[in-house]
Amino acid sequence: MKRAMRGFQWTPAQTGKEGLFRLVEQAHKSYKDEVTTQQKSYRRYVLDFTHSHRFHDANDAWSKNEHLKNYHTVIELLGKHEILIRKHFDHDLLDENGIIKLLNEFYAIDLSESTTESDNSSPGNPIQTNQNTNIKPLLDRHTLDLIVQLANEVCLFKEVLDADNVAICYAADTLQTVTSRNNSKLVLLLDKLASHDVITYNWQSVIAQKHLVISSSRKKLLTQHDMSSTLNRIKDTTPNAIDKQFLAIIDKYITLIKNREV
Repeated sequence: MKRAMRGFQWTPAQTGKEGLFRLVEQAHKSYKDEVTTQQKSYRRYVLDFTHSHRFHDANDAWSKNEHLKNYHTVIELLGKHEILIRKHFDHDLLDENGIIKLLNEFYAIDLSESTTESDNSSPGNPIQTNQNTNIKPLLDRHTLDLIVQLANEVCLFKEVLDADNVAICYAADTLQTVTSRNNSKLVLLLDKLASHDVITYNWQSVIAQKHLVISSSRKKLLTQHDMSSTLNRIKDTTPNAIDKQFLAIIDKYITLIKNREV
């Protein structure tokens, strides 16, 4: 009676493959209702989804364990892979095949990162470079040149990049470490490129694993946490006039890359 008076509604545990898929479907619906309509920032959407799907009314250990496993899988996916989520959730329809594709991409990223960590930490083994951690496999010279031009035009790094040198190092997978002038602009630019499929959506992990960028403070290499936190912060901030000019320059180069214009 007390439960009925409080408007109690039975909340099932999301168990097994079906439960995992239901959680992804619920996350997709919330995304369309809240993020697509600009009612909430992506960060707030993830926090609210996290807090509203943790508990259930099942009492047996199996249901609790299964729900917890699926819950943390989806929360990690939402929290650490925003670009991957946007890539799939921006579609109006996310059917079972779409969910399978999303999860397979997520598992592939997790596997490649785990393999790299294992290789790098194995005693007696030299540090190895995982081929899946390229900025994007087989970027053509046209795209590389335009990315270099873009970086130099907006003064992204303290160093001036040379297109020929970048192309040689990229081909040999030996890109040199550079120093960011402004971490916020750096992550915003790379996020933009990734959202248009110019570079991999896994760029934060790539930069961190390959030690490619020194923070604008010059005190340390940028970590994936640094970049993710910075990106979440600036996405919750309304762009000013200078930011809009910066974004317009990025859009110009993305158009050139897509149209293959020089």
